[in-house]
Amino acid sequence: MTFDPINERPLDERESAVLSTIVHDYIETRKPVGSRSFVQKYSFSISPATMRNIMFDLENMGFLMQPHTSAGRIPTDKGYRYYVNSLLENYSYTYGKELSINEEYLKRELQLDKIFSSITKMLSHISKLAGIVLTPRLDFTVVKRIELVSLDNNQILLILVTRTGTVINKKITISTNVTQDNLYDFSKYLTSEFCGYSLSVIKESLFSELRGRQETSFKTGTALDIAQLAFNENSESELCIDGIENLLRIPEMVEENRLNSLLNIIEEKNILRGIMEMSMSIDGVKTLIGGEIIDDKVNGCSLVTTAYKIGNKNVGVLGVIGPTRMDYDRVVPLVEYSGRIVSDLLTQMSK
Repeated sequence: MTFDPINERPLDERESAVLSTIVHDYIETRKPVGSRSFVQKYSFSISPATMRNIMFDLENMGFLMQPHTSAGRIPTDKGYRYYVNSLLENYSYTYGKELSINEEYLKRELQLDKIFSSITKMLSHISKLAGIVLTPRLDFTVVKRIELVSLDNNQILLILVTRTGTVINKKITISTNVTQDNLYDFSKYLTSEFCGYSLSVIKESLFSELRGRQETSFKTGTALDIAQLAFNENSESELCIDGIENLLRIPEMVEENRLNSLLNIIEEKNILRGIMEMSMSIDGVKTLIGGEIIDDKVNGCSLVTTAYKIGNKNVGVLGVIGPTRMDYDRVVPLVEYSGRIVSDLLTQMSK
């Protein structure tokens, strides 16, 4: 069925109610919706014939489709989009507080990687779909302490302890001979100068500021050289996924095209990483439904995400991926509330 988006008119109140109810019904039952049974089930004060006309109009406008000639209607991606937009306009995010997120458990986690692992599992467990978290790049990390350890063959291990409890190890090779006593002094100097600054600030301005000081010596210059070598290494975000097995239990997700999408997501994490990174600069919940995911390797899926923050800066993204027929009423507040919990937790840890 084709439709003309240029001449498309807004839905009236009755059409809007019918469409939203059809989408809700299909999400719950996975059964195409017929006009007679639909009127009886939801007590619409109109005849089945009038309902057929409304469904026909919604189909002409691209909100519904018939999988088979004799079947009822099911939502299209456009129908889901209308439903989700209505949901975002009308519901209260306080619903998220009713979800069984173990906030106290997260607060007891001292290591950042365990926090992200835990929130990914919680998103998966509560949504019954797949939870995903894009971790912050190391550039967002705030330094607490730096230790330098001498290894063989002029190699040095830089150990960076962050305010969020993460321990980062960087191994580098230098041409200058230094002793472990030198490295103790370098460690004290780097810790005193870098403590409280993020790696991005250190790389963007603090290195040049420190090198410009008149009192720069062999000790401070060599210490800065070592730190700059270590910090300049690539620090990509990591992608955590949990709950792919949940998706394999959903009938439509194991159909050929969607099963291929799942295999692509599992085998090529950069696909999902790229899609998630596009949400980094957006505040609030972002939904991508079906064809709105602009990647040929991901078909028939929906992705609900939100960026989380340290202070006022977006540093990562978390969310849920599943079929277009996901329970948006539950998933959207789950994702929004989880983002707020993680933002609050990371902000407190970084102080």
